[in-house]
Amino acid sequence: MDPWCCFDITFQRMEGLVHRGLLHAWTSAKEWLLPEDEGLSSLPDGYVVSFAHFHECGLATPAHKFLRGLLHFYKIELQHLNPNGIQHMAAFIALCEGFLGISPHFDLWRYFFTVNL
Repeated sequence: MDPWCCFDITFQRMEGLVHRGLLHAWTSAKEWLLPEDEGLSSLPDGYVVSFAHFHECGLATPAHKFLRGLLHFYKIELQHLNPNGIQHMAAFIALCEGFLGISPHFDLWRYFFTVNL
């Protein structure tokens, strides 16, 4: 297995995400932070790890309430998901809201999907 790569994100790349409407503008409230030290094992309260590639592929913030609920239920964070996991959740939300005309329902999620942690 390849080792975890060093981060290569720059403030200019993040500003590009802001310009494209994929990320909120950076203000004095510090809606997002760039990593400073890869050895740092904990985040400031209220922050989660996210990847620029997720946002470049269309993940917007704040995330859908159902996605946040699934993360809470399974006790995982966004960085624990691979792109296919996010796609499954997005497709389920689109199925419920766009085709069935209902809010995403957890029991229906569990009927369709088995999650192995």
